[in-house]
Amino acid sequence: MPRQKKKPNYNPEDTMCQLMDEVSGLYLSAEGEGSHSIREIADEFGMTPLKIRKILITAGAFSSETCDWVLQLKKMGKSISEIQELTGLGRASVHSYLPYTKNIYNAEEMSLNAERIRVYRRRKAAVDSLRESIRAKEDIFILEEKLWEAVKAFEKYPFYTMKGLRFTYVLKGRELFVSRKEKSITGSTVMLAFRKALELQQKVKGPKQLETFGASYLYPVFLKVGVIEV
Repeated sequence: MPRQKKKPNYNPEDTMCQLMDEVSGLYLSAEGEGSHSIREIADEFGMTPLKIRKILITAGAFSSETCDWVLQLKKMGKSISEIQELTGLGRASVHSYLPYTKNIYNAEEMSLNAERIRVYRRRKAAVDSLRESIRAKEDIFILEEKLWEAVKAFEKYPFYTMKGLRFTYVLKGRELFVSRKEKSITGSTVMLAFRKALELQQKVKGPKQLETFGASYLYPVFLKVGVIEV
């Protein structure tokens, strides 16, 4: 009797196609090509910028002079070492300018990519739901619940303060524990800041206008989930 597959419905090629669709779709969004930077997309999917660029190249969504040069040299039969010497790029950079091939479809990497897709879609759904509810001017208690769902969805996501300081947060009950701060931000504080943003019709010019503890961290979170519009 043949050994049963651990993941009988697992399709690595389909997972890779889904990842390319999500990444390239974000890069080539309605606002125009490059409206989301490669670094921003890397943050969205928990990947390095080099891997995101490689995915975009594979999907045919990214091109540059360097990219075209590397691809041309590869087509000419040049080795990675020869391309390094001709371009002055490091080995990792050269690889990042070359599209993926099927031999990268290993189970561990594809399983991780499937989880990245799931997390990204969950975050997007939470943001879309919150934004739609705000536009519809739903009851404040419904809005607060949807905000908290969005906050939960972005746990461990890399945010940046207005000063460019990177931070993440984890949740313990109804409290946010920010990586750069010892004292937690309570759920009630988050909601106070949320109500203030709504009072200002989402036109918040900076953290101070939220008038709450931890505003420098809540401000970029609110920007990300659509509470604040710029």
